[in-house]
Amino acid sequence: MDIVKGNMGWIEVVVGPMFSGKSEELIRRMRRAEIARQRVQIFKPAIDERYAANEIVSHSGLGISSDNVTKASEIMEKLSPRTEVIGIDEAQFLGEEIVDVCTKLANLGKRVIVAGLDTDYRGRPFEPMPRLLAIAEEITKLLAICMRCGNPAVHTQRLVESEELIVVGAGGMYEARCRRCFEPNPALAQEKKDAGPQLMIRNRTASAGGAGN
Repeated sequence: MDIVKGNMGWIEVVVGPMFSGKSEELIRRMRRAEIARQRVQIFKPAIDERYAANEIVSHSGLGISSDNVTKASEIMEKLSPRTEVIGIDEAQFLGEEIVDVCTKLANLGKRVIVAGLDTDYRGRPFEPMPRLLAIAEEITKLLAICMRCGNPAVHTQRLVESEELIVVGAGGMYEARCRRCFEPNPALAQEKKDAGPQLMIRNRTASAGGAGN
């Protein structure tokens, strides 16, 4: 983000699949703000306790202290008036209200840095991240490495069976996948794979019957 004049706030959004380095990038920007002697506050959803209760921790082990919130409005309640830079991790877990909260913070002259998943386990836009992308001054889209073929990965592959939109987990429950290797419905994909030989036999039988008519 270029240097701006006056007391103007703005919103930066960092998105990508799991294992793409979103939290690490958020931590990096917050650390740089601290080095510049800016007053910072960092928030994350209380539901995310994968690595630490009161820290944002990247998959690589990099961490920084944070406050837990159960809903987006708590960010405004816990915000110190002197805070200049606000970091918010896993914003997709905080619901539609996070969009209004980020807008209010930016209008107050704060720099707001938000990280989160832009698509869900089915490859669909993960609300409210698309709305945050629409109002942000700066957008960073990160890619991971496909754990199947090594190509650039834009999707998060869920490995456990669940129809719930939010299932908090890390390695062993999710993989980064490229467009080609991504399976939006793993159970259906496995069912088709298992039924492959039988389906081929049925198709051949049908073709043979059709040839005789």
